Amino acid sequence: MGDYDVLLKIFMICCHYITNLLRNGNLLEMGDEIGNNTSGDLVKQLDMDANDYIKNTLLNCNLVKAITSEEEEVILYSRFKNAPYMISFDPIDGSSNIKSNITVGTIFGVYKYDNNNNIISGRNLFMSAYSLYGSSSQIMVSKLNNVSLYSLINKEYKLIKDNIIIPNKGKIYAINESNKHIFTDNKLNKFVDILIKNKYTQRWVGSLVADAHRTILQGGVFIYPANMKNTEGKIRLLYEAYPIAFIFEQADGHATNGEINILDITFPNKVHKRTPIYLYSKNEFLLHDK
Repeated sequence: MGDYDVLLKIFMICCHYITNLLRNGNLLEMGDEIGNNTSGDLVKQLDMDANDYIKNTLLNCNLVKAITSEEEEVILYSRFKNAPYMISFDPIDGSSNIKSNITVGTIFGVYKYDNNNNIISGRNLFMSAYSLYGSSSQIMVSKLNNVSLYSLINKEYKLIKDNIIIPNKGKIYAINESNKHIFTDNKLNKFVDILIKNKYTQRWVGSLVADAHRTILQGGVFIYPANMKNTEGKIRLLYEAYPIAFIFEQADGHATNGEINILDITFPNKVHKRTPIYLYSKNEFLLHDK
């Protein structure tokens, strides 16, 4: 197997493990807060259980030189010093939804070191993936020029759609309008008004994977902008924004921070660097650009 297939298999093993935790566990207990992580977010029991399993699995893969996680303060290095990849992950995205049994997920980004042993930006991504633990457990995975969707069927992830392309136009916009009066993007409320005038419907799940997944399959726009309370944005660049942006770009969509392509942002010197994120299908990107 090639590197892509080996890493995808590992992601599937990790996501199957988390699926079993969610299907067979007590969500009220798994959603209990047990402290704060280094990026300032409340940590749930499931966050740590998932993080420990993924961390230990990845650090024992001979393709992995280093890992970063939402739940780890620094970059962690494996014993495979000459391995080609660093993998960043968010073990449970949307963990505030755990107790309510609303869709959560896991995000992976696989970065390939260049010839100078550096990672320059999101353009160093070799592949990325996210899972959704909803009514079906699914994995969306992307390499260059291809996005594929797998579903867990009879204890095995099976390909259900390949070569996914985001529809040119959608009918849904996703944004937390309760923050509309503190957005720092002065043009954003005007854009929302245009969408409403064009009969778009607002939806907001509150987990990046769920809202991004709907946008990939149905088109539209998802925006988590900066605001006066979170002036740098809320989404973490390394293990959330970069991987999701990579999938959007390979699926013929657009991903920016409101100004430039997410993948062109310089690789951060802080593991938990935050960014605004704007995810579009083609029509909405052009509409916002007017």
